[in-house]
Amino acid sequence: MHSLKKTGYLAFASVACLLVFVVFLGLRQYQLTEQYNKIITQSEESIFQFSTIREQITASLIEKDWEKVVAASRDLKDLNSTLVRLQENDIIPAEYKLDMARQVDLSGLAISSKNIVAAEDKVSHSLNLQRQTRILADYLLQFDRIIVSQMRSKVVRFQTIMIGALGSIICIISFALILLYKKTILPLIHLSEQTKGDDILANGLIYSPDTCTEISELTDAINGLLQRPQPENNKEEKSSKKHDEELAAIINEGTNLSNGIMNYAQLLADSFHDSTETAEGKDILKKIISAAERIAAILKKI
Repeated sequence: MHSLKKTGYLAFASVACLLVFVVFLGLRQYQLTEQYNKIITQSEESIFQFSTIREQITASLIEKDWEKVVAASRDLKDLNSTLVRLQENDIIPAEYKLDMARQVDLSGLAISSKNIVAAEDKVSHSLNLQRQTRILADYLLQFDRIIVSQMRSKVVRFQTIMIGALGSIICIISFALILLYKKTILPLIHLSEQTKGDDILANGLIYSPDTCTEISELTDAINGLLQRPQPENNKEEKSSKKHDEELAAIINEGTNLSNGIMNYAQLLADSFHDSTETAEGKDILKKIISAAERIAAILKKI
């Protein structure tokens, strides 16, 4: 037999622990989502800034306005600040940060943009500058796709863990309800059906071995009360029976005495009737007979 109290405490403690774990995962997911959104926003800002700078450099090279190329290179400073803030985020893996430090050469791009004015072969220098901007643009796009996919995969993993924890909670609650029904509800229904029988006082209540400890102890206690004789009631019954017997004996004895008195008085009255005694003695005998008859009548009523 299993104790329903201990099983209930165990199920409650398990569900409580899993709920705390789910709440912790929910808070952690919210925190990571905020951080991931911040990273994605910074990555998109860096791509937008570099795309703007690239368009300015390309347009300046087509127009052969070298001064605008140099002016556009100054905007690389803001782009560098954005990439530095992105690299300082702790969520981004260290290998991605190291790869970005190797691939992104904003200082070299800025120097190439400034040196175009003094370059003798400006066409070759322009082609080299466009190649650098194209390589950097491709890298930033690839980095953005990788970071976004990494962030999404981590969020999905957290959601999977949360779904698993919630599934465990549902399983534990379902198991507890099934156990409660099997160990408690069914035995109570069976005991309720037994109370409808006429032989319950003789046979007592019967429960199955699968019943929980609490119901089995309660059933045993009820069976003990049903089989135990009631001492007070028996004592009262014995006292009442003894009183009735004593009263019957007293009534019988009183009836016999009253009959004897009436018989003796009647004999005396008959003897006085034949003798010459006074009328006063006869009256006394009549009163004795009358009193004896009343006593007999009273005893007969009792």
